[in-house]
Amino acid sequence: MAGIVLLFGRLKDAFGAASVALPDGVLTAAELRARLAELNPELADMLRAKTLRIAVNQELVADEAGAPVSASDEIALLPPLSGG
Repeated sequence: MAGIVLLFGRLKDAFGAASVALPDGVLTAAELRARLAELNPELADMLRAKTLRIAVNQELVADEAGAPVSASDEIALLPPLSGG
């Protein structure tokens, strides 16, 4: 079963979709961020931004290099919120 990465806010708009497939071979949140930036060079700056947070199973990841991800996880990319 292929994993899904949920997208929110401006990332959802930029990708034109509410989710993308978890890339093959990705084992950590850090690898996910790097691989998505590699696959989507036009969105690389947005994907590499320190303000973009990754959540795995509804918990924000603090240490992306040490946070495992798998197809069975709920993974979300969360850009900063704005509003007024």
